Amino acid sequence: MGRINVLSIDGGGIRGIIPASILAALQQRVGRPLHEIFDLISGTSTGGIIALGIGTTANGNQPYSPADLIGLYVQNGPAIFKKSLLTPAKSLFGPKYSPDALEQTLEQFFGETRFRTALTPLLISSYDLTTQLPYFFKSHRIARNPAYDWEAKKIARATSAAPTFFPPFQATRDNKERAFVDGGIFVNNPAMAAYAEARNAYNDATDFFVLSVGTGDRYDRITYKQAKGWGLLGWARQIIPVMMDSVSEAVDYELNAIFGSTAKHVHFRLQPELTIASNDMDDTSPQNLNNLKKQAEEFLRSEAGKIQQICGELSQGRGSNMPGIGWPANGKSMGQSGG
Repeated sequence: MGRINVLSIDGGGIRGIIPASILAALQQRVGRPLHEIFDLISGTSTGGIIALGIGTTANGNQPYSPADLIGLYVQNGPAIFKKSLLTPAKSLFGPKYSPDALEQTLEQFFGETRFRTALTPLLISSYDLTTQLPYFFKSHRIARNPAYDWEAKKIARATSAAPTFFPPFQATRDNKERAFVDGGIFVNNPAMAAYAEARNAYNDATDFFVLSVGTGDRYDRITYKQAKGWGLLGWARQIIPVMMDSVSEAVDYELNAIFGSTAKHVHFRLQPELTIASNDMDDTSPQNLNNLKKQAEEFLRSEAGKIQQICGELSQGRGSNMPGIGWPANGKSMGQSGG
């Protein structure tokens, strides 16, 4: 077995335009679709939607390209994150947005596509409020139990149910009621979870390549003077971005610490600094949509050497010939496994 290539895509709402743009450039330069390059693709929230798009046959029995996903955000983002004069007041007492436009977009985008159509192993994160445990949708589980074959649109809704933005996603599975929220509350950067899952799945492999793609590093800084008087309401405005950013950066540190000790493991983190695009997960103004694309283009130019190196590393494609749902099961799992 050759080196196992792992792709991880962060959460970040409309900022998903950034990883979609970066992945579009990588796919074009390597010259083959991403499911032929990576042995496992993982995503959280908006990254989970991207992973499902590029890793299943949702686009007329073939995967979407990353460029298609940029169009998804640009065309549907304003409806998903539709604001009105009442939005600020509404967000104090309930979810900021109705899930209707999001669910309609996912229906249009994924249709009746099933998780079993995964073209390479997929790992999509969510969190189950009813059990207070992480919930990972794993395409490899389908080989042992077809009950794990969820509809892709439901997985996409579960992984992207960001607290305060959208209500949880309700589903009944194994005669149990589930209430799923965004996996970003514990693993906004799913690279470590993806690496752990790849180690379990490809347990004969000794070499791993992990590419982690972010949605942009927030540049806002909170001072002591600003935060010292915050109570429940003050923290409610900041806790989601603070929590998601902190867990993403912690994973980056952990992987660098682990991989730095062996030449057989390689970790690349592609994370632009947000200098022209908004930090907000829901800023879908025409100017910001354009700035998000510009931010990704600027990053690709500034990191041209690193991008070239990554493409060279990936040019040989996957290290395993295992199909998307054909992993051998060794009984190990993280949290709960939903597929």
